[in-house]
Amino acid sequence: MKKLSLRSLIPNLFTFFSLTLGLTALKFAIDQKWQISVSLIVFASFLDNLDGKLARLLKTNSNFGIELDSLSDLISFGVTPAIIIYLWSQSLSIDGVWAMVIFYAICSSSRLAKFNITSLESGSSLKKIKFFSGVSTPAAAGLTLLPMMINFRFNSNFFVNDFFIKFYLIFPAILMISNIPTYSLKGIKFEKKYLPFVIVLLASYLSLLLTDFWLAMIILISVYYISIPFAIYDFRKT
Repeated sequence: MKKLSLRSLIPNLFTFFSLTLGLTALKFAIDQKWQISVSLIVFASFLDNLDGKLARLLKTNSNFGIELDSLSDLISFGVTPAIIIYLWSQSLSIDGVWAMVIFYAICSSSRLAKFNITSLESGSSLKKIKFFSGVSTPAAAGLTLLPMMINFRFNSNFFVNDFFIKFYLIFPAILMISNIPTYSLKGIKFEKKYLPFVIVLLASYLSLLLTDFWLAMIILISVYYISIPFAIYDFRKT
């Protein structure tokens, strides 16, 4: 800790911001301000992606940062989303199952512990760079909150039923502790000939994000999970 410079603390500040948003999301969920609560988790996930990239850019990677990021992720994405779903179900007069919240938290903590161990291992094979083992906690949080986003955007009650709400958390929880290969952002590369198309696609998505936030998030989360079968195929081929 004595050797940490001001520059090395910059990525950690983003981690603290992410943690603050995660805790504040829980506060708004208690107040039943659902859209604000879910939005804060989304913004926390964006910040969570930035802190690691900043650490690599500034060359300030440290074990302290890894542990801090995991503790922040456990609260913001490993506990808060499950509690939000539980409180939402209570507001809909559906008796949610608290055991599902505990199961989700156990799986997310196990996922983060496994990730910390593998990140400390030496070596950087192509598979390790290009793929994650299992679904990350921010991605699991996105899947957890997806029914709420669909409800916000389409005013649909398709997912508002007793059985679905009670047991839905099992799916993102199991995906976190699974060994299913999923794409890592740092392993995704595009050939130069596709670069103009990628720029247009990103610009279009940014426009959608600013004009129709919930639809943009639904598309992003859906595309991520649709990519999992392709990641499995690519992993086996690599």
